[in-house]
Amino acid sequence: MTALGKLVDSFSWPIYCRSYLATLGSLLIGLGTLIVSRQTDGISSLSPGWQLGLGLALFVGIILAIAGLFGSSRTIERWADSWSRHEIAFVIMLLALPLYLLLAPIYRRR
Repeated sequence: MTALGKLVDSFSWPIYCRSYLATLGSLLIGLGTLIVSRQTDGISSLSPGWQLGLGLALFVGIILAIAGLFGSSRTIERWADSWSRHEIAFVIMLLALPLYLLLAPIYRRR
């Protein structure tokens, strides 16, 4: 129980916001590429609307992942707040915990 207590005592909200945005971006990128890979002819077999939607999802995913890993703390907290206003955010918050555990030692050293 002491390891969990140390984790709770050393919890950093800005680092968790980073992991949340990086996880959300990675999910968008992953789901977009999964949909494209399941098509027999690739992206050309999709309608133009789906192509645009997948392109937008990939673009937003890349921006979120890059901003989550390299953005300033102030920007990260605002973006994480604006991207977490839906009920599905609770699932993404749970998925972001392993990445938080990886990022916390790295960003604390800076």
